[in-house]
Amino acid sequence: MKKLILFLLITALLNSCYDEYRLDYEYSSVAFSYVTGGSNEPGVLWRSVVKDEGLQLDVGIYLSGILENTKERWADFEIDATLLDGTPYTLMPESYYSLSNTGRFVIPSGEYIGRVTVTLDSMQFMNDELTTTHHYAIPFRLTETSEDSILATQSTQIVVVKYINHYEGFYIHSGSFVTKSNSGEELNAGSIDNVLRLSTVRHDSVETNGSMHLIGDDYHMKLLVREDNSVWFAYNPNLASITDPVNLGPDATASTSYVSSWETLEAIQDGDEPENSGPGKGTSGQAFGNWYQEPKTYNWVQYDLPSLYYINKSDVYWWTDWDRDDATLPWGGIDIPFNTHIEYWDIENEEWVMIPNPVVNNAAVDAGSYGPDTLNYDWTNRNVGCEIDQWNITTFDAVLTNKVRLWFVAVGSQGILEWRVWGVPGAAGLEMTQIESITPNGTNVFDPETSTFTLNYKVNYKYGDYSTDVSATMTWRNRIRDGVNEWRR
Repeated sequence: MKKLILFLLITALLNSCYDEYRLDYEYSSVAFSYVTGGSNEPGVLWRSVVKDEGLQLDVGIYLSGILENTKERWADFEIDATLLDGTPYTLMPESYYSLSNTGRFVIPSGEYIGRVTVTLDSMQFMNDELTTTHHYAIPFRLTETSEDSILATQSTQIVVVKYINHYEGFYIHSGSFVTKSNSGEELNAGSIDNVLRLSTVRHDSVETNGSMHLIGDDYHMKLLVREDNSVWFAYNPNLASITDPVNLGPDATASTSYVSSWETLEAIQDGDEPENSGPGKGTSGQAFGNWYQEPKTYNWVQYDLPSLYYINKSDVYWWTDWDRDDATLPWGGIDIPFNTHIEYWDIENEEWVMIPNPVVNNAAVDAGSYGPDTLNYDWTNRNVGCEIDQWNITTFDAVLTNKVRLWFVAVGSQGILEWRVWGVPGAAGLEMTQIESITPNGTNVFDPETSTFTLNYKVNYKYGDYSTDVSATMTWRNRIRDGVNEWRR
């Protein structure tokens, strides 16, 4: 009997504890979720809609403190633009969207979440270029509720909305490439086996996070899928990483066939901006000169570059010590050259080679500008201007080299105030140099059944006389949307 009484007491105690556990909390509240959708910013929810997969999304609140919801509950809200102060987000224009309820979340009986549906306007929203980025936001603030309270720490939510197209995602990328010289000689070849990410640019356009045969932030391609599933594409330069040519002179090692002891070879690379070619600079450290050299004898100055560079431009500013304003002193010891040219060191064949296809001062050079007409001038291979009081600018097809030499000959000795050679760092490999363009080279299509791009194209480079032929496929693997990994459909 005592055991039965003890059992009944324990059973009553357990039932009492269970009933206490089953009771609601003393107070109920409503709040927005802590979920950020990948923004990792408290109170900010990133949401993405997919073109052709619906332009709607739900914004919701949840009910807490109630074990079983047996009645309809509500919470009122407002769109509060002040929530965007100090954020990178812009208030979404009212014409871009509509709400299923303009001021109230309703939590139906039997449920714990109240939803408001945001419907995006296909014309207004989709035709704004900024809607492919996390730019426009709808800022919600809870103002009143049927419950005991609104949770203060979760009473607001900034919903940032963008759209993506269904081509966006990570792709398994495979294929092959062959790099050839312009004459058809094969220079390099290889296979492709990597993963590329394609990001939405516009309605049916995506952009790669690397080039098709390489991975890297410098190499982007833009793809557009047409209605017939044919693919148009173009190189899309990453402007932040493109290297513009710079003057390599200050970092080069200068040498010469001869420099006078009272003049300065390093003057040609000190970054000076001369005002004229006139006299008075030979003993001030501002000029290079080579008096006394035999008249009509070629001399040179040379830059040894710290590494390989693609060079495509030279500027030289000549110096003379003859006085052009005094007719009784027509010539001095340092004269302007009547012939001058540039060579670069061909690293493959180990020989000096004339620069290719030069353009001098944007015009033809006047062969009779300097010196007595009776002199037997030689104009062969002249590819640098001989004008006074100005930069003599020569542009040419880019060449890869680590040495460049400027030759010159005059009636007397010669002088230079400044010599600038322009270039960009040479690539570590043939395919790593800057891309000029990408052109079709066969069939380019998208197969919607397998979500696969088949691409055949030619990569044309900004520097170097070669190109790369690529044949590859890209098959959709997965995408990450609002912090959720969605695998192949």
